[in-house]
Amino acid sequence: MVNSFFYRICEWIMRFALLNFLWISFTLLGFIVLGFFPATVAMFTVVRKWIMKQSDIAIWKTFFTSYKSEWLRSNLFGIIILGLGGIIYLEFTVIKDTNDLLLQVSKYPLFLLFLLFCVLLLYGFPTYVHYRVRLYQVFKNSLLVSLINPFFTIVMVLGLALIYLLVKILPPLLLFFGGSASAYFIMWCCYQAFLNVQARKDKLSTSVDN
Repeated sequence: MVNSFFYRICEWIMRFALLNFLWISFTLLGFIVLGFFPATVAMFTVVRKWIMKQSDIAIWKTFFTSYKSEWLRSNLFGIIILGLGGIIYLEFTVIKDTNDLLLQVSKYPLFLLFLLFCVLLLYGFPTYVHYRVRLYQVFKNSLLVSLINPFFTIVMVLGLALIYLLVKILPPLLLFFGGSASAYFIMWCCYQAFLNVQARKDKLSTSVDN
């Protein structure tokens, strides 16, 4: 029984290491710019299946199939994210370098926009792989789910901070588990949030029927 327990631990360590290797390799294969988003979508596709109790999937096949099929769409998703991030960064730069009172006041709603952007980064990929919807709905659903589930958003932030500290203490962890472990934790939190939203919908539907 003990041997079986340690075998399962070693098996999962290898799975996370393999997934992290694939994520890094396919990001580089796309020259980073065109590889990061499809590789990240593929990674989240794999961890989503793990979380949904499909732990015996073929990691390579699942990853590569998702990478290939979602290459164009995920890069469009990435262009939108990078565009939004770029606009926010430019706005902050302009405000920082000016003494105009009106522009200085505008930094407060801009800061709120930045927080919403950070939420989008947390929920974006899990929403992308969990719901088969149009891209604009990915952004809408990400924000709605996060607003309904602030608890899981806080848990995600704290968990990622812990992962960051561990990687800072042991840098080799970044190479072997940095991406895959972070993706798993984010996907797990988001999946619980998705279940919570579905439960609320079901409850509301039942109330209406009655």
